[in-house]
Amino acid sequence: MMQRFFCRGAGGSVRIAFACVSIAVLSHTPASAASPGDTGLAFLKIGVGARAAGMGEAYVAVAQDATSQHWNPAGIATARGLEVHASHNEWISDVRYEWLAAVKGLRGHAVGVHMALLSMGELEGRDANGDFTENFRAWDMLLGLTYGRRISESLEIGLTGKLLHERIQGFGASGVSMDFGARYRTPVRGLVLAATATNIGTPMKFEHDEFVLPAGMRAGLAYRTRRILEGLILAADAVMPNDADLRGHLGMELRVHEMVALRGGVKLNHDEEMGTAGLGVHYGPYRFDYAYTPFTESSSLGDVHRVSMTWNR
Repeated sequence: MMQRFFCRGAGGSVRIAFACVSIAVLSHTPASAASPGDTGLAFLKIGVGARAAGMGEAYVAVAQDATSQHWNPAGIATARGLEVHASHNEWISDVRYEWLAAVKGLRGHAVGVHMALLSMGELEGRDANGDFTENFRAWDMLLGLTYGRRISESLEIGLTGKLLHERIQGFGASGVSMDFGARYRTPVRGLVLAATATNIGTPMKFEHDEFVLPAGMRAGLAYRTRRILEGLILAADAVMPNDADLRGHLGMELRVHEMVALRGGVKLNHDEEMGTAGLGVHYGPYRFDYAYTPFTESSSLGDVHRVSMTWNR
């Protein structure tokens, strides 16, 4: 069904392109709807890039850089030349998340590759009685390939294929998943609509335990002002995961100087995350981004810092 959709979408219908993304999720959700404890590979839920983080992860309609491979694969369709991106995420406890990507524009379409590694440091092993056994390590990894195509002046579509692997001590699990995305420039100047279906894949098995991927649908809009506060972007996303309730994301970016951008955002219906803040600095072909995400006062998880570097040629 999805293959037929993209063939028809390439014919030029905006409604078909957005319907395709919706169908991908609706056809997948009944089979994979799950409670939080039933989904695996939770690292797939972690946002990528400090720019997106600083905007409260309201980014599905904003993404047009290498991080689009995570947020919306359609976003790379208008890429020009070569772009390389690297992100480092100091997550809770000793968890670290590294993300590296490259995108190459090819006249109306583009290809991208990315890889991610989540490392959890050294963990203590316990037996059934709670007694210490030995220390061990755990990590998650993915390798991804993205293709984006510009169908018309107003419509882009894209897809991502991912190889997934999780390793805990001497045990492992592997699988594959796909993301689908569309991005539409409306007749209203500066207004963009977008939607994605992410982590669509078959269940995976870790030893004898089977789990589904944290799949979901994200839809959003972004508006870039042209006359008042030129350089201001306002964005909003609605996220429908298969293991949680509907969530919302609101974000903004204001270019206060040709080299400096300030960002802020709010997350709605998140248990321990609320506001975000960020800063971006552009210098020639380089962009440096930083984002800070505090947890609520009742949380014991601490705060999250993200840094990203992007280079364009």
